[in-house]
Amino acid sequence: MRSILLVLVISISSFSLNSCEDMQEKINNKYHSLVDNLATINKKYDENKTISSLDEIENMLHKEAPNLNIAVINKATTSIKCANEYNIEHNNILTIIDYSLPSSEKRLWVFDLKAHKLLFNTYVSHGIKSGVLSSQYFSNKFNSKASSIGVYKTDKTYFGRHGLSLALQGLDQGFNDNASSRAVVMHGGWYVDEPFIKKYGRAGRSWGCPAVPSNLTESIINTIKDKSIFVIYYPSDTWFVKSKFLSCNKLSTPSSESIQLTSIEPPKFAIENRGEVLFAQVNAKKKGADSEPILVMTADNYEQTFHTKIPLERMLRRQINNIEYIALTSDEFKTLINNNQKSVNETNKYNLNNISFVIPVIKNIRGYYATEMQIINLGKIKDVSLNSNGNDIKGYTVHFDENHIISLKPTNQFIRWLGL
Repeated sequence: MRSILLVLVISISSFSLNSCEDMQEKINNKYHSLVDNLATINKKYDENKTISSLDEIENMLHKEAPNLNIAVINKATTSIKCANEYNIEHNNILTIIDYSLPSSEKRLWVFDLKAHKLLFNTYVSHGIKSGVLSSQYFSNKFNSKASSIGVYKTDKTYFGRHGLSLALQGLDQGFNDNASSRAVVMHGGWYVDEPFIKKYGRAGRSWGCPAVPSNLTESIINTIKDKSIFVIYYPSDTWFVKSKFLSCNKLSTPSSESIQLTSIEPPKFAIENRGEVLFAQVNAKKKGADSEPILVMTADNYEQTFHTKIPLERMLRRQINNIEYIALTSDEFKTLINNNQKSVNETNKYNLNNISFVIPVIKNIRGYYATEMQIINLGKIKDVSLNSNGNDIKGYTVHFDENHIISLKPTNQFIRWLGL
């Protein structure tokens, strides 16, 4: 290509010696245009050369991220190779998530393939139905609340209910191509911040989105936005064999029928099995825990009161004034009542100052709707009576000051703003 352009340039230059003045000007303009085109082609050639060498990329990944599993590196470089063969336009940024690692470890990496540099290595969440500490299950289905593995391309940024967010385009058919319609995006999460993980032993979980620490959200999203390759890895035999980004559809690739595929079964846990939490029936017209106040206690008070590990599956998905709250079960509330009944000091009887009632409030923020938690004041508890049928607890009747009475009912139904 360079030789052809140089010949054209020389020929035109020679021809101009015998031309008249006006023709000379036209040829000079053509000459400069060809030189500019040549410079542009050379620039693009050098840029592509910088990020197209798979050997260089692989060596850089090993050097910059020595703790990154070699199997992950191999799949990531193959994904880039296949993306290039499919003429998928992408920039020089590569993001990798290794979901074979637990959420207590830094399992997200962002690289600049042109500068041969690691830009970020931090924590990232997985879907609430994918596992607890570690990921075990992945889905491309709507409302699965699970993560999706495979190769993505990043899209535009926008402001959503989680603030600055990044749209993701799933390129891997059958594995993540429903990501956009499922609203699987990258956003920030306070439950992915390092202090949270150090305190509770793992990150909180999203509804399938790769949430990153809140203090890094803006810098990470603005780095990887607009057509960068994003590989979410897990050692799934099904993905290894069927993904077009791991074989580039070569004929030598084994068919799915020729080998035994392993399948990842859905996890045995479910967020609904967190235990029966208590909600207050305040509004007779709105029945159901999703729209009624829930009985909660701060995480610190919970730990001091019950001397047990914090149940993140009952933690509110929103903090209140930067404080985490735990929804109480019927048994835990019964324990609080029994402890107060045994109190020698009558002035402290039923003085349950450590419990609160919270309710979700929908607010319009910058044109999008977001859920926030709000503590409501129902007054001071004067008396509590247990509603039961033998050992079967049906609920509680709570008497507040000023003759206000409410019923507490246990429920194990799904509550969208409860559980991390």
